[in-house]
Amino acid sequence: MSEHEPEDSWPTPDAETIVVPRRDDTLVGGSPPPAAPPPPGPVGPPPDRRIGAGMLLGLVAVLLVAAGIAIAWYLTHRSSGNQTTTVVVTTAPKKNAAAPAKVAVPRVIGLKEPKAIARLASVGLRPKEVYKPTSKPKGVVVSQKPAEATSLAKGKQVTIVIDSGAPKVKVPDLTGKSASAARAALDQLGLDSTITKVTSDQPAGTVVDQAPNGGGKLAKGSSVTLSVAKAKPKPTTTPATTTTAAQQTTTAPAAPTTTAAAPPQPTNATMPNVVQQDEASAVQAMGQAGILPSIVFIPGDDPLGTIEEQAKPAGSSVPFHGHVQINASSGPGKKPQQQVPNVIGKSLNDAVAAMQGAHLRLIYLKFPVSSKAKAGEIVQQSPLGGNTAPQNAQVLVFLAAYQQ
Repeated sequence: MSEHEPEDSWPTPDAETIVVPRRDDTLVGGSPPPAAPPPPGPVGPPPDRRIGAGMLLGLVAVLLVAAGIAIAWYLTHRSSGNQTTTVVVTTAPKKNAAAPAKVAVPRVIGLKEPKAIARLASVGLRPKEVYKPTSKPKGVVVSQKPAEATSLAKGKQVTIVIDSGAPKVKVPDLTGKSASAARAALDQLGLDSTITKVTSDQPAGTVVDQAPNGGGKLAKGSSVTLSVAKAKPKPTTTPATTTTAAQQTTTAPAAPTTTAAAPPQPTNATMPNVVQQDEASAVQAMGQAGILPSIVFIPGDDPLGTIEEQAKPAGSSVPFHGHVQINASSGPGKKPQQQVPNVIGKSLNDAVAAMQGAHLRLIYLKFPVSSKAKAGEIVQQSPLGGNTAPQNAQVLVFLAAYQQ
């Protein structure tokens, strides 16, 4: 080895020094021992990461919870000044409401008021009643609007016009007038008249009584019964039988004779007590006494037809075949009112049928007449036609009986 060549040396295990010549960076005598590895560092992220991934996730979770709490507080306290909470509701768009169902208007013309109302209600329509006097029967529907078969929504109104009965007029006091003058006065008022002949001390042809009495009211077309005094019959006599003087010696003179005339009717009658009797018994008692009953129905709790009052007290004197009003009970409860048919001029059988058709009953008294043509006819009635009476009430009629 040249003395100019540099040498590297390091101790050997035996404390000798081995000189390794460096020739062109080639080691002679073996490789140097490997470098010792550095001591192990701490386990974990690299030294330059200050916050771990787990801590970061925890922090994010805490922030989310805090944000939720803040939002909830804001929603419940943002309008705490006036203690109101605003709620936003989102709804689906509304659909068009279904149009109300329509029905055909039924025909109610000619029906009684209760039936007409029921028929309209059965299809869901509301009636509006209008009352007018017409020539139709009372209580019957005479017109309607809209007309039948018209299409109308349920719940709508139908106007029905109902007959309220003929207009009423005040009956004048006709007593003391002649029969012709009385009938003319009634004609001017639109009232009919019926004349019955009665025995009276008044001049023949004078009105001595009437039913109803003056001051009352009747529907136009109703009849007023006039009791007119009839002429007094004159007794007939036969001339006395004359005899000659010769005859007088053998027979006694014949006494004057007269043809027996019908007993004259009394001029007055005595009113019996009929209060609390039933209608038929009261009518019979008054008829036997020669008094004609005029019946008026009034509200009462006694059975239907019980006589509550009489216009003349028992024992009082009234004209023979004069009219006296008696008030009969309509019966307990509210009974339907029926229109009394006019049966004057009808036969008894026809009058019975008419009353039954009106849901009424008939009772009658015989009334003497001097005309054979009138025999068997109804000449008077009470209540009069056109008035009303409770259903099943008895209507009194006077049946003409021919009497010479």
